[in-house]
Amino acid sequence: MRLYARGAAALIFAVCLVPCLQCGSTGSQIFGQTADWQRRTVNGSANVRPTVVQIFDFDGDGKPDIVAGYEGSSAAPPSVFIFFQTDVDNWVAVQIGIGAELGGITALALGDLDADGHTDVVAACNGSLRYLHSPADPRSAAGWTVTAIANSNDSGVGQWSDAVIGNIDSANGLDIVASNSTKNWLSWFVNPGNAANGTGWTRVQIDAGSRTGSAAVAIDDVDADGRNDVVSSAPGETSARIAWYKNPTDPVNGTWTKSAIGNQPGAARIAIGDLNVDGRNDVVVINGPGKTVGWYLHPATATSTWTGYLLTQFVNPAQSPPAPDDVKVAFINADQQPDVVIGTKTPGRLRWFLPVGTQINLWGENNVRDLSEDVGRIAVADINGDGKPDIVASLRASTADQDSIAWFQNPGF
Repeated sequence: MRLYARGAAALIFAVCLVPCLQCGSTGSQIFGQTADWQRRTVNGSANVRPTVVQIFDFDGDGKPDIVAGYEGSSAAPPSVFIFFQTDVDNWVAVQIGIGAELGGITALALGDLDADGHTDVVAACNGSLRYLHSPADPRSAAGWTVTAIANSNDSGVGQWSDAVIGNIDSANGLDIVASNSTKNWLSWFVNPGNAANGTGWTRVQIDAGSRTGSAAVAIDDVDADGRNDVVSSAPGETSARIAWYKNPTDPVNGTWTKSAIGNQPGAARIAIGDLNVDGRNDVVVINGPGKTVGWYLHPATATSTWTGYLLTQFVNPAQSPPAPDDVKVAFINADQQPDVVIGTKTPGRLRWFLPVGTQINLWGENNVRDLSEDVGRIAVADINGDGKPDIVASLRASTADQDSIAWFQNPGF
């Protein structure tokens, strides 16, 4: 999949046909940093179809742990596990939730919802948002409780496609923001007061039904007014497929004003980061069907026009280029320039990208690993404590008994 200078002219022609994104020049060269990222298994042969991973030190021992969501199979129901790190090659699996109510799990959000000093988990599922509450000892499976977030489990509510945790109203603890692709909702759930379960949460509609195919959400203070705003993708819209909603002074009763960021076709997963290092967070978006990754430059005034640029288009192998499935922004090579990490499927690839010359040029593609599995949701953190961010991935094989959670060790650059 690596692209070299001799293919640059053809690449420019191909990518400039993509609507809604501008093309920069290719720069002087396309990098191909292919140092070996060692693959290490966290959990193999799970047979329950992993979909999503997140990283956090749940037990406070200084070693990052990995939480994973599984959609289930004929062999086992849907579940959520935390893999507690003993060392980089040994992980203790603790099941913190299991049951049909976790079906369709697509996202995991982490935060201390009841302010008891222990990090909790929210799972976006088909039919509800599930609150997995951490006990004082997170390694105690029996101590975890799983309840539905009130007003997330209406009859026929369908698929919650994404969820994030953050402070929306500056009161009563952390709140939940979620997207629903069945109802085309963008919603936030008001924490009733450091809640230890799903009781008492109120759903407030940021967008009550116009976000067709509502896919992904992120929280960021877009207009720098001190209140967290919401960034959203909706691939089924005809305009403003990527948009941000301004948090009003009264986020419960006020109107969340929508402003367009861009209209990249197939807009799905998004990531936030300051790609051009100007002090303002930009938005990276993947288009799976189009095999592209684009990014939108945060203007000096957030309500002004956001200019979109093509970061990359996957073109090799020519007969079946991979489709990007998830995206993260991270400092992979410690040069103070944010990089972009992409996981793909059909075929599965892990790649990281860095600018070639100015950031508005096409970015250089660097290999992490070609895989026989499809890559689902990914996460980035320093797993082994060497100061370099590593990549954790949920991997789906051709058969469920070959599925796994793995991490890939950053070799340093």
